[in-house]
Amino acid sequence: MERFYNITHSITLGEIAKLTGAKIEEKYSSIEITNLGSLEKSDKNSMIFLSLGNAVSSALDKSAEYKEKLKHITAAACFISEKDLAFLPDGIIPAITNDPKLAFINLTYKFYEDKNTINTGISDMAFITPSVKFKNKASVHIGPFAVIEEGVEIGENCYIGSGAKIKTGVILGDNCRIKENAVVSHAILGNNVNIGEQSVIGGNGFGWHSGAFGHIWVPQLGRVILEDNVDVGINSAIDRGAIGDTIIGSGTKIDNLVQIGHNVKTGKNCIFAGMCGVAGSTTIGNWVLVGAGAGISGHLTIGDGVEIGARGGVIQSLPAGSKVSGYPAMPVGDFLKQTALLRRMLKKKKV
Repeated sequence: MERFYNITHSITLGEIAKLTGAKIEEKYSSIEITNLGSLEKSDKNSMIFLSLGNAVSSALDKSAEYKEKLKHITAAACFISEKDLAFLPDGIIPAITNDPKLAFINLTYKFYEDKNTINTGISDMAFITPSVKFKNKASVHIGPFAVIEEGVEIGENCYIGSGAKIKTGVILGDNCRIKENAVVSHAILGNNVNIGEQSVIGGNGFGWHSGAFGHIWVPQLGRVILEDNVDVGINSAIDRGAIGDTIIGSGTKIDNLVQIGHNVKTGKNCIFAGMCGVAGSTTIGNWVLVGAGAGISGHLTIGDGVEIGARGGVIQSLPAGSKVSGYPAMPVGDFLKQTALLRRMLKKKKV
């Protein structure tokens, strides 16, 4: 791993408590952790975590499996919630927290620093126009062959990878990461926004006026607004609005190979899995989950908390809390019944 990461080789439990907010008895504060482990693999100097969670169904509940593995584990300490303390074997120090997995993730950031995203300053081979405004130029990384055009504003601690292009007028908030060969145009990004390699933010929306004359492109005059803590994966595209803006709500996570059409508006903390797509002018609520390969038609309204199964096809608006699958998308229970009925009919036909 040291080929790709700078690794912190030792950290005390006292430091871990300060970093994560976990409660660890003072008498253990000087004990050193030299490795991060799991229920499958760890050693006597490892930090692990137990997160039983709330499975959505008994088929997905791994609690019994995790508890059994914990009985045979060797580790120095374990992030664990107070309600699960009884499952922790003697000899493993508890680090009590409401969210064990979150604490473990935060510790991972401390242990491993990706060598590919370290700030090494501004490359002499980057092209930066004189009108670019930096909040703190010394804190910014700009890789070789990156291009920063007129009127761009760049916040503190931003990372702009090799070959990336930030086009005229774009605004980047603090701690943004624009990875290699990504293109950002007609966009305003909040703080802590991550754009994956070769993704395009703010490209032309797919807008055409058609008639006997053929198809005439409609100018796309809006912007893309990515609010704080938005992540966009690799090779994804978010089109700018035609007149108004395309808006991606704070905390939303977008996977690889995802297409978001012009004038789409999403709420906060949505999840869009790989290869899904949303057609233009659809409005999506908060905490919506869109499965891999799913498609959502344009000009719809998707309520808060909706869950759309993988490869689902949504062609009508969905009220808050809906859980749908299949094409056309229907309640999950109906989809499963339909699938079972078709199987029974096929078996009868074979007989």
